[in-house]
Amino acid sequence: MKGILKLIIGGITTKLVVDHFNKNNEIPQRRIFISHSWKKGSDDYNQLINKLLDTNIPFYNHSIPVDRAFDENRKMELEKIFRKKMINCSKIFVLATRGIKNDTFVMTEIKIAKSLKKEIIAVKPYGQNGIPTFIRKNSNKIISNNINSIKEALR
Repeated sequence: MKGILKLIIGGITTKLVVDHFNKNNEIPQRRIFISHSWKKGSDDYNQLINKLLDTNIPFYNHSIPVDRAFDENRKMELEKIFRKKMINCSKIFVLATRGIKNDTFVMTEIKIAKSLKKEIIAVKPYGQNGIPTFIRKNSNKIISNNINSIKEALR
């Protein structure tokens, strides 16, 4: 009798544990940082955010939106802020538009991401043939700016 009772209790416990982890087949929340140029405007940034939302994969955005940009003359302070924002992220997305090829802050963000051993994903805009060399050489992955590529990169 005790053996049967142990099997029943063990089975119930196992089911509860499995159900807990498979609850609605939830995907764990991703922590991301999006490297983008504050000077070039927020259209590309906002489009990427909307596509990330469309994936239905939960994420927490650690990046600094254009409307919350810091004083760019305080480089050392900004580097500390970037590092602090990236430290808990698993993926760093870089908007690889040609206009950012000389953006020192995007370059700084990429260097920090590499030093933290983060996965760097370059997002190539529609209709653009290439991406800036610095971004291409330092990215782990280059994806198109479409929902399927973004969804795959988040997984």
